Amino acid sequence: MRMRRDRGGATVEFALLSPFLGSLIIGTLIYGSQLVKELELQQVVRDTASMSARGTNFNSAANQSIVSRLGQELGWPNTGGLLSTSTGVVYVSTIEYLDSTCNGVTPVCKNAGHWVFLRSVAFGNTTMRKSNFGAPPACLPSCLDSNQTDGSLNLTDSQNNPLAVVSSFTYLGTPDKTVNGFQPGQPAYLVEAAGKTGPWNGGSISYAFSLF
Repeated sequence: MRMRRDRGGATVEFALLSPFLGSLIIGTLIYGSQLVKELELQQVVRDTASMSARGTNFNSAANQSIVSRLGQELGWPNTGGLLSTSTGVVYVSTIEYLDSTCNGVTPVCKNAGHWVFLRSVAFGNTTMRKSNFGAPPACLPSCLDSNQTDGSLNLTDSQNNPLAVVSSFTYLGTPDKTVNGFQPGQPAYLVEAAGKTGPWNGGSISYAFSLF
């Protein structure tokens, strides 16, 4: 009799605990999946920034398609690249710091003391998530260098157009020629991306950036 009562009590206990255990398991699977996708997004921006630092032109549809394939786990297209209706967006920029002399420009330019865009390309669904740093710059397309095909700005616009200034960028501090480290005029390669990583409300949107 005692063994039957013990088995009956264990069954009741399991029945009471199973909803909580089920919820815990399902929650772990959901948030684990989201974490994996967020790590995937971070890897995409790192790989893209690395390619950008090596001279890859991301104004090219073929190279944009490579980035899209990197984000397959995020639901990005395997062929054709990110579209304006896709579940992702990528901002690829090259920036530099202009010191108080505009890195030796005479006369001193108007954007002295600021980080400015040298080139910037955006592809994918730009309505899904805006850049944290103002990419692409607000002066586009009028400030594009017509002699380049990689999203480069005219040098005069980078130096003098206030719409070519990078917003809220503090990650490399204020470069100084008198100390070791990052120097004024040294290009930095900045990549930002956003994608859907969570299951709620059609997919929560995550953001990541990388700097080379």
